[in-house]
Formats: sequence, structure tokens, C-alpha cells
Amino acid sequence: MARLLLADDDPDYCAAFRAGMTALGHEVETAETGDEAVDMLAQAEGGFDLVFLDVVMSGGGAVSTLHRIRDLWGDIPVVVITGRTELVDSPIFTRGLQSAQRRLRKSTKLRDLDAVVTELLSG
Repeated sequence: MARLLLADDDPDYCAAFRAGMTALGHEVETAETGDEAVDMLAQAEGGFDLVFLDVVMSGGGAVSTLHRIRDLWGDIPVVVITGRTELVDSPIFTRGLQSAQRRLRKSTKLRDLDAVVTELLSG
């Protein structure tokens, strides 16, 4: 199916995301920081189909990482995620991350995450 990169510093979320998406047939790699995600994209020469970025991570979150990804790989779909309910309706989440194709809560159901992957990669 799809080769996904998840950048998130929450090991429990990474494990659950990987297990769920792998069960649906996707290949998942994880990075703990935005810098690590950019390095992995560079090593794979952009060989990921889609990137999921956590808004808040140690060493910089989605805002700076999203801009770096856009500068280097302008066409790769990026989905920004957050588990912080206080950020969901904040201007940074609703307007500041507009170059991301989607902005989702971490609590989004697995089937809905899969639907987003399918939608973003089909068009």
C-alpha cells in the first residue's frame, strides 16, 4: 500500500500507529524529532508516500519541520496531528499549518487515518 513516515516523540502513539497501519498493509517508519524525519526523507530520497507530523515534539514540531519538508519535497503529502486538545482550535493548528494537506487529532480512528492516506495518495 503506502510507505508512511510518522514523526512523533510519544513512543506509545508511535507503536500503536505502526501496529494499526501495518495491519492495514502500510509500511511505517518512525522518527522521534522533526530533524530525524527530514534526515530519513533525505536518506530515502523522498521515498516515502506520506508524512505524519506531530505538532509538538522535543527539538521542534510540525511548524518548522513542515516548512523544511515543503522546501525540499514540495509534493509529498503531509498530515499534521496533535493529541493536545487545546491546540485543535488554535490559530496555529487551523491557519498556521495550511501547507499540510490535513490536520487531525491523534484520537482519529484507524479506519479514518487509512481513508486519509487513500484519499491523499489517489489524487
